[in-house]
Amino acid sequence: MVPKDCVLWAHHQPYAETVLDDYAEVDLDRWNHRLAARRIPARVYATDADGRQIESGIGHIRRGDLEASSTRLDLGPAPGLNRLYLCAAWLRSHSGRGGLRRFPDVRDPHDTAHPFDAIAKALDACEAMPTLVDTGAFRNWSGWPDAPGVGHSLMSLYGWAVHGSAPDRPQLLDTFSAASLVRYGWLVGAGASQFSVRTYARYSNLLHRWAGQAGTRAEIVELWLNRDWQRRLDISAHQDALTLW
Repeated sequence: MVPKDCVLWAHHQPYAETVLDDYAEVDLDRWNHRLAARRIPARVYATDADGRQIESGIGHIRRGDLEASSTRLDLGPAPGLNRLYLCAAWLRSHSGRGGLRRFPDVRDPHDTAHPFDAIAKALDACEAMPTLVDTGAFRNWSGWPDAPGVGHSLMSLYGWAVHGSAPDRPQLLDTFSAASLVRYGWLVGAGASQFSVRTYARYSNLLHRWAGQAGTRAEIVELWLNRDWQRRLDISAHQDALTLW
């Protein structure tokens, strides 16, 4: 059952402003220099203060910009890798997210002749229907797509970005949100970074179920869980500081 505090908070959160306008400030030079140095055929784009698309300097990436349906950023005729790194830049640069700590190098170390074939297949698998979180007799639970350098949080965010119209849209697997769910009684035997696809499907479907109970969107529920966990971390840190004093 969805916590009452979540319901009360959710009813005051407009989806467009709370979720789609949730932005991160990104150092584009740092990202694009690393991509160029590794010869990864991708670029990270953002917007400046006037809303113009840029690829150098400090820019802003909204969560809504990650969506395949968004027209704010032109990611080119083959946007897969650009979108993946756009998601990575947002996730890594966002102060409230804890799901990406290393630069995602998507080159396949086992296939130097075709280093990007594996990631291309993984992105195709994420974009295909049924989605990673769809359950049923068809599901063989073969695991996450083989995506070199891409962790579960980034893979889940990419799935969210490319399945905007799906009724059970894949949700962002956030370390803080998953930890918060455990606090509210969800039984799982591993941290978010060790989630199997089956566990991730349970996580995403639970967010949708709570959203239905609260009369809101799954993204709002996930964000509440994220902020609830961070609030408790702040309280704990404050109590520790008082103890040290």
